[in-house]
Amino acid sequence: MAFSPPHTTLEAYIDIPFNIWLSIILIIAYGCAIRNRGLLLLIVLGCSTTIVAFDKTSTVGEMTKTMCLLPLGLGSVLAFLVASRSFQTRFLSAFTTYVNFAVYGNIGMMVATPADGTLRGMCSKVACAALFIWIVQQGRRAGWRTIFLHDDLFVFTSVSKSWIFAHAIYRFVLLTLPCFGSGRRHRLLEVYSLTLTFALSSTSNLPFEYCFGMADTLVVPAVAGWSAIATTFNLIPRDAMKTPNNIGTSADACLGAMSLAVAMFACYKIASAPRRGSRVVNR
Repeated sequence: MAFSPPHTTLEAYIDIPFNIWLSIILIIAYGCAIRNRGLLLLIVLGCSTTIVAFDKTSTVGEMTKTMCLLPLGLGSVLAFLVASRSFQTRFLSAFTTYVNFAVYGNIGMMVATPADGTLRGMCSKVACAALFIWIVQQGRRAGWRTIFLHDDLFVFTSVSKSWIFAHAIYRFVLLTLPCFGSGRRHRLLEVYSLTLTFALSSTSNLPFEYCFGMADTLVVPAVAGWSAIATTFNLIPRDAMKTPNNIGTSADACLGAMSLAVAMFACYKIASAPRRGSRVVNR
């Protein structure tokens, strides 16, 4: 009986060349985020300009999403961080409103992700709706004051540790949907996001949940930007596995059950949250 080499088996699930380079990119991004945010801002703007000028393969929707993540997402956060403290203090309220609109809007819009006739797709919609209500509840309890000033990092305070891990499970299932292609480039997204959150928390001595916003703001644009540049300039082989037909009925049901478990957990946290009173420490 013939056995496939481990490398070949892994390649069926993960785009190894893409993720090796992505790991290097994220290490550089982490170092710049801690020590030289101005340099990272220039890199982001340079990559965004390159993508706009040379990317002829992305659809209008894909290009719009990349620009929202890179210059408008990560770029705006870095621009705020490199500004003077007086500027940050003066415009903190406006920046907080901008961030809240982006965070809550992005999560809410994911409910519209096409299910493509899959059970896990329908269950993901339920999980997304529950997670959206849960994070909005946390923001409302904080009076929508979700950002506080920090010397080095973008600190989003109105998200709990339990929401972060529930969201990680939901997004892992979400990225298996047909509309995301084979998902081989994005399958380690949650590993990167949670690892970078831990690294930023350890470096800054801030609570783990306070660093998730900065970590995800680095990881998701890095994935989108590197994917666009790698495809535009043919830096690595294109992902030939466009249709995830390897996910059968049983796997679809299991992934759907995971999404429903996330939804039920989110509903429990929503129902058990204090109705009134002062803000509690996120857990």
